[in-house]
Amino acid sequence: MKPVVVRNLTKDYKIYSRRGQKFKEMLTFNRRAYHDTKRALADLSFTVEPGECVGIIGDNGSGKSTLLKILARTSYPTAGEIEINGEVSYILDPSTGFNPEFSGRENVHIKCALLGLTPEQTNELFPVIHQFSGLEERIDHPIKTYSTGMVVRLGFSVAIHVPFDILLVDEVLAVGDYLFQRKCINAIRAFKEQGKTILVSSHNLSDVSNFCDRLIMLDDGKMALIGRTDEVVKTYIEACETRFSRIESPQIPIHDQTLACCSDLLGKVSILGVAFFDDQGNETTSIRSGTGMTVRIRFLIEEEIENPCLRIQFLRNDGLLVAGTNSYRQDLDFGKLKGHYEAFCHFNHMNMLEGDYYANVGVWPDEYQSFVSKTPYDIHEYRYIISMHSGRNDGGGLTLAPNEWKLNKLEDFK
Repeated sequence: MKPVVVRNLTKDYKIYSRRGQKFKEMLTFNRRAYHDTKRALADLSFTVEPGECVGIIGDNGSGKSTLLKILARTSYPTAGEIEINGEVSYILDPSTGFNPEFSGRENVHIKCALLGLTPEQTNELFPVIHQFSGLEERIDHPIKTYSTGMVVRLGFSVAIHVPFDILLVDEVLAVGDYLFQRKCINAIRAFKEQGKTILVSSHNLSDVSNFCDRLIMLDDGKMALIGRTDEVVKTYIEACETRFSRIESPQIPIHDQTLACCSDLLGKVSILGVAFFDDQGNETTSIRSGTGMTVRIRFLIEEEIENPCLRIQFLRNDGLLVAGTNSYRQDLDFGKLKGHYEAFCHFNHMNMLEGDYYANVGVWPDEYQSFVSKTPYDIHEYRYIISMHSGRNDGGGLTLAPNEWKLNKLEDFK
């Protein structure tokens, strides 16, 4: 008999945009809907074998906590079936089953009662629960004076010391100090060796990789993947790296010239257009790592200015400056300028790795002002996106660092 069986599990939440809409819906005996529906879980099916430890991973909002709450029967599915064979213990939300006005000692008795223990059984277990939690004299203080980590300590201590066949743990490994996290992990390993069935959700991939037999990867409530731990972790990391490096669209539309990131433009200069060319001279915004690229800037100077500073910067989607240059760093002196111009900046090797990058282009009075003040002649920020493409053999991170591996066999040391 399998301890956990899930068949076509679906969970919907009703979202009411205004107060009173739920009451209005009740008055119509639900014949008229005043809500929107949010699907938290969609048609999940899986089984857990006896003594198996299964991890649940995914982004925030992917449905991990909702799934564990349904398995703990603190929430109920909209459709589908769950079959639980055995006594269940769980720690989900740290405050579940705790009254903030009562002391830790009183809450231990309340939580144990909720999990089906008699007062006599709770009194017998209390010393080991208290010792594992490490709360010492704080056990007699009200829960409302506890930190989140202390509440988790107490909740986890109760959960693992009551009799159970199936343990459900939601994100406890992400809360609390390092030593307590180690205690939790060691306890989970010990229960696994005892043949207990465990389901744990966590963002800490290194920990779940160490003690989980299989992983479930959720994506927006759907079963994205279930399988061996190493395979699922590899897929999840690759998906995260792809999403993190992608920029969906420019923050400022290229066609909207009325928007400017700077509150004080000096005027006199207008950037008319920016274009990007690959090594073959083709206009493009998609470049292979390690190859060359040329940036063309066309601009109009309406009033004569002295030796402006032309600047190009490449930024990651979180604003981190990855690379940049300006004409002052090349000791270029353009002298006095007025009229229409086009400038070219050629990069022999674009050494940024896979991902999307903003290309910011500006014309400044000098290099100093381009660093410390927002007073350019004109600037185009977050309007252009350059997509870099690289292979696995190029490595990881932000920059391309060509390398070559070599292995030599050494004589054995005595």
